Amino acid sequence: MLLYGMWSALRNLVLSEGFPPSPQFEEKDVPDLSGKVYMVTGAAGGIGFELAKILYSKNAKVYIAGRSESNGANAIEKIKSEYPRSDGALEFTHLDLNDLATLKPAADAFLAKERRLDALVHNAGVLRCPTSWRTAQGWDVQLGTNVVGPFVLQRHLQNILVETAKIAPQDSVRVVFLSSIANHISPHGGIDYTNLEAKGTSPLSSIDFIDGVIKYAQSKAASVLMAQAFAQKFKDTGIIVSSVNPGNLNTPLLRHNVLASYFAFMVLYAPRYGGLTELFATLSPDLNQSNNGAFVAPWGRIGSARQDLMDSVDNGEAVKLWDWIEDHTQGF
Repeated sequence: MLLYGMWSALRNLVLSEGFPPSPQFEEKDVPDLSGKVYMVTGAAGGIGFELAKILYSKNAKVYIAGRSESNGANAIEKIKSEYPRSDGALEFTHLDLNDLATLKPAADAFLAKERRLDALVHNAGVLRCPTSWRTAQGWDVQLGTNVVGPFVLQRHLQNILVETAKIAPQDSVRVVFLSSIANHISPHGGIDYTNLEAKGTSPLSSIDFIDGVIKYAQSKAASVLMAQAFAQKFKDTGIIVSSVNPGNLNTPLLRHNVLASYFAFMVLYAPRYGGLTELFATLSPDLNQSNNGAFVAPWGRIGSARQDLMDSVDNGEAVKLWDWIEDHTQGF
């Protein structure tokens, strides 16, 4: 199955997701966002920073959520200097997706100040960390940061999204889960529950590189399934959800992969393009109730994840994963 997944990823890299057509939804297509409120995790750098810039430039209020207050402050200063005429606002929200105990306080601090949330973009993520790294609650750090943390944060902000959807224009309230082309090399059906039961400890833990790749791929397949589960569980709320492959990008996500960083200049694109892909998921009218749960491909178009992964959705695997994480994160 791994070989099939690698072939699937290679095919998509060559034919579709690796060399995308020009963006069809850019800054010029974004209306005035005065009065709108957005939260983007991991927006102090990379593609989240690019998305936050665009939203702020259109007069939105944007919460940059992350671990480092100094990085957040630097990002806010850079964005404000680039768009001095914006009537929007930028604020930093401290949270650590590696520590579930930080997420409710972060959500509560946000809810104490805001009465609406027009989109929650789960942009933060990690790639190919050392396999020995664990979250505060003992999860593999890729599974914890890319899947479990966003799930818990989503749970704490779900109600305000529902309430916003009641007063906002139809289909405008969004939730975005960050996936990757790596979903194509995840286990058959996307998820290995034996692996999950061990909080992401793999039988291949002794082979660091292979184990790290498989863990990352599973976390990105999980993001696809979470979007599908959300669309099913909250179909009557008016919220539009998607999972996004932002593209193959030269961003700080590669900081734990020296080889990829070395060759990045040959095969990877600038972070702005990933920001445009997330922008499509956050604002494009092409996403609506008819395609809720969609997989968004670079640089902003409806795409598709691996076929057996989508087949598993029809067999209830997406909701199964959602319920599994719900059960294993009680108390946070």
